[in-house]
Amino acid sequence: MQRSHRLPSERRGFTLIELLVVIAIIAVLIALLLPAVQSAREAARRAQCTNNLKQLALAAMNYESSNQTFPMGDHQGRFYDGSLINQDFGHFVALTQFYEQGAVFNALNTSLMLYLYPNSTVSGIGMSILWCPSDAGIVNYRYPGTPASQGGDGWDGSPIPMCFSSYAGNLGPLIYDAFHSNLGPAYNALTAQMQGTFSFCGGPAIVGPVSLRSITDGTSNTMLYGEHAHGKLTTGPDGDFDYINWWSSGDYGDTTYSSIFPPNYFSSDAQSQTTTAPPNLVPRVSNFSDTVTSFHPGGCNFAFCDGSVRFIKNSVNSWNPLAIQFNNSTFLYNLNGQKYGVYQALSTRNGGEVISSDSY
Repeated sequence: MQRSHRLPSERRGFTLIELLVVIAIIAVLIALLLPAVQSAREAARRAQCTNNLKQLALAAMNYESSNQTFPMGDHQGRFYDGSLINQDFGHFVALTQFYEQGAVFNALNTSLMLYLYPNSTVSGIGMSILWCPSDAGIVNYRYPGTPASQGGDGWDGSPIPMCFSSYAGNLGPLIYDAFHSNLGPAYNALTAQMQGTFSFCGGPAIVGPVSLRSITDGTSNTMLYGEHAHGKLTTGPDGDFDYINWWSSGDYGDTTYSSIFPPNYFSSDAQSQTTTAPPNLVPRVSNFSDTVTSFHPGGCNFAFCDGSVRFIKNSVNSWNPLAIQFNNSTFLYNLNGQKYGVYQALSTRNGGEVISSDSY
């Protein structure tokens, strides 16, 4: 009986069409997975940002418990000759001993204002608690300071190395120049500093520090800190990247903000200064520098005076900032009938507004 022999089958590879189909499937899978990975990473960054604000809020609560007031946004310090000059250290410096950075506070010579050479080391220390992970341009960035031969940054002409902050304290709906002589009684009646969480004091104490008991709107309805994205500032020789959001300053445009414009009203510093942008409504710097901004899609994180942290959407109810006018001669605002929206009401501490928790 003759035995049949089977010939081995020929091996063959992928055809070009099959290879293209496989590549296309892989590309589709990557396209589907990449947004999910990016979303997961952003969720982790946003969670870290929330934790940073939580720690800052707890530090502010502990500061208030020890001193019966919140730290001031800004105040006067002393020059070498003992005379008072504007702009001393801000609230984040005052809080260092309450968020485990006591060595930084101990390095500060409180008998001299911050922006003099003996205190220049403090400003150049970076604080990771002040950096939102989504605000990538700020992490570990250190401005070396302008050399003394070019005028310096300090009040004595010295270079001031500087690190920056992704967060700022609530000054309220409007900002006034605290040192303008024409303000008179209107300053006490209308200023954001009278209603916001942080005060801005200069010369005679027109506005005193804010205590917890003065927050009559309720601590859960009063914002304490908000985001202040540094990476959206303009870079380059004519940009603001090195000159705004100084972590050691409590000045508006640095680590204090207003609610004139709703969150992320401007996409960037450059966009806020285009010919089609609204007129400048703050006494100095720009509209962008005093507006809450972030890199989180859809809104910003805020810490409240009860220690909670909440995400407020860009679409939160707000007044129309385009209807408001600012007079550069009198340094007074004309609201033109604009009433506080939910966002502006959340930035006041004693406005008497009733805010529902489901309105933002």
